[in-house]
Amino acid sequence: MKKFLVLMLVVFGMFSFIGCDKEEPIFEVGTDEGAYQPAELSGWEVDRTVYVQIMGPNSDEIFNGEVTVKSGNPTVYEAFLAAVQGKGISQTSSADSGFIQVIDSYENGTNDRYWLIYNNGESLLVGANSSQIRNGDYIQFLFEESSW
Repeated sequence: MKKFLVLMLVVFGMFSFIGCDKEEPIFEVGTDEGAYQPAELSGWEVDRTVYVQIMGPNSDEIFNGEVTVKSGNPTVYEAFLAAVQGKGISQTSSADSGFIQVIDSYENGTNDRYWLIYNNGESLLVGANSSQIRNGDYIQFLFEESSW
């Protein structure tokens, strides 16, 4: 009887954790698409598919969709490049630091708004070129007022 009870608890425990892995999406993914890979490949690249949303002020949706990055170390910055290149969006940024200054016509500092970056709902604590991505990540670039 004890073995049966233990077995039932294990099975119940397994089923209770299955539902915990499913998280709600950060945003509803649109139909835009993009892809990025560096000009030179080393042969050690991996493919990562993530969802990117770029929002200007007043809910101005600049990009919303799926991007694929093929790189030796896929980063948020490369996902950004996949999005803007895929849709032909103008931008000013630094590949060295991953700092994004302008997307479309929205420039940092305008009306105390800045481009803030989130990965799965969490603010980036490092530059976009230093933050790795995983398959299924939700990356947001939001032009919003900053508290700093």
